[in-house]
Amino acid sequence: MRLDIKEILFWIFLVLAISLLLWNIFGNSPSEFVTIITLIFAVIIKLWSISDRQIKGEMKFYVLAKDFKEHINNKYIHKKD
Repeated sequence: MRLDIKEILFWIFLVLAISLLLWNIFGNSPSEFVTIITLIFAVIIKLWSISDRQIKGEMKFYVLAKDFKEHINNKYIHKKD
């Protein structure tokens, strides 16, 4: 299994957001704004990663559908000859 930079960044931001949240709960922490922004960055990076995987899947499906269509066309063209 290969980890790309987006997955690594997601886990870094998630751990940072959880630690900031815990720090916020137990006091003497930076503002809540920093915690929320860090959590938002983690979610955005994860959505970006999921979007990239969906695009790759759609492209594979498109190639498969095109190959199937060519196979069917070739099958019927040769059958008529």
